[in-house]
Amino acid sequence: MRILDFNNKNFRLKINPLNGIIDPANCKLKVKSNSIVLELKKAKSKHWDDIKEKKGGLGTSSDVKKKGEDDSKDSGDSLMNMMKNLYETGDEQMKRTIAESW
Repeated sequence: MRILDFNNKNFRLKINPLNGIIDPANCKLKVKSNSIVLELKKAKSKHWDDIKEKKGGLGTSSDVKKKGEDDSKDSGDSLMNMMKNLYETGDEQMKRTIAESW
């Protein structure tokens, strides 16, 4: 959608790539005093999670864990490192609270 010369400015709304095909004959444009409403109609009545197409699904192959990988060590280590960091940089009240929780 392009709006040309509105208050001496040009505006453009571009959503690319769309999640599916739009039927232009069934789309509607409503111009109101303080807004513009653009209704897009899908060509096929399938469910869209978002108007924009998502590439890659779950992420890149490096982001997806391999089957059988165990991350319990990593999460345990990271929790321990966070607690150590809090203890080392915290004040006396923080150290007392961490000691009591262990």
